[in-house]
Amino acid sequence: MDIFWNAQKLLEFIPIFIRTSLLMFSVPVFSSQIIFPIMRASIALAVSLAIYSGVKTKFELPQNLAEIMVGILSELFFSFLVFFIIRIFLLSPQLSGETVGYQAGYGLMTLVSPFEENPFSVITELIFLVAITLFFVLDIHIGFLWGIRKSFDIIPPFSFGLNENQTGFILSKLRESFYVSLQIAFPIILAMFVVEISTAIISRTIPQFNIFVIGFPLRIAIAILILTLTFDRMGFLIGEFMRKFIEAFSDIILLGKV
Repeated sequence: MDIFWNAQKLLEFIPIFIRTSLLMFSVPVFSSQIIFPIMRASIALAVSLAIYSGVKTKFELPQNLAEIMVGILSELFFSFLVFFIIRIFLLSPQLSGETVGYQAGYGLMTLVSPFEENPFSVITELIFLVAITLFFVLDIHIGFLWGIRKSFDIIPPFSFGLNENQTGFILSKLRESFYVSLQIAFPIILAMFVVEISTAIISRTIPQFNIFVIGFPLRIAIAILILTLTFDRMGFLIGEFMRKFIEAFSDIILLGKV
């Protein structure tokens, strides 16, 4: 491939490389600090070359500095919207994990996520890793890369448009994310509510009984039990929600068509 020796092809490849890199690095796995920068750049370059070889749509390059700046800003905004959509789809498992961890008493036990370098509770990290695993097991990453390839047919480089429908779309996905997170965490929240009521009744009827000694371990034990019994349901809900990412990604592309 003579891209790097042909000035015209190189100019056509650069915007493809910019968009592909920005969109790929919006996924926590590809942007993780545990992957060396040279490796991340190599992956982005390899994917960009593969996409460039399959792009048949001709597009016009910016002719002056102002058009170049506007075009780069449009690509940055496009990548930001995709990043926000990805965060929404990962927010649901993380929010449910934080809720479960707080209710079960795991709020003080935190781990540093290898993908985001932020401290999360143990339950949150577990559910987040399940979501990331399903992202690859369900071949959603393949659909994501295919969506990047199709985006060049629908939206030429440096021509992503803004409109008011994008705000409503983001809000609708946020509502759906909160609804799914509630579904995931509801069994443990209900169990913790029953435990709280039971311990309160015991402490009122038997004042000599030190409820604080047994209450905390009891909450942890029941939370682990409920989490074990509902883990397959939790994985199913997360998987079904993650499947909708490709549809959301396609909608974002279509909403940005000028």
